[in-house]
Amino acid sequence: MTDFADEQGSELQRKARSLAVVALVETVTYLVLAYCWLIARSDAGTAITGFFHGLIWMAFVGMTVLIREDIGWTWGYVALVVVTGPVGGVLVWARLRRTPRAELAAPRPRPEGR
Repeated sequence: MTDFADEQGSELQRKARSLAVVALVETVTYLVLAYCWLIARSDAGTAITGFFHGLIWMAFVGMTVLIREDIGWTWGYVALVVVTGPVGGVLVWARLRRTPRAELAAPRPRPEGR
């Protein structure tokens, strides 16, 4: 069942699609930050890119934590993608690409007592 009349996907599919985009953007901003810091040696570029990368990283972490239970990820996997930084963004993106669409269509049943 769809959540919106004009949309074919479920809410979880929309969340997963958004998380995949943010995961890739997080990785790209990290690479730009590394370039500004290590290669260009630009203090202004590092400060500006670092600010935006930090905001995007916090959004990535928040989205990962919020989708964790609905998609069935463990806290260990969430900790892995958060600690590994840009590699974690690629891991999340790849895992969401491999997840079958049917698995994202129906919400998972919640355990009793929660």
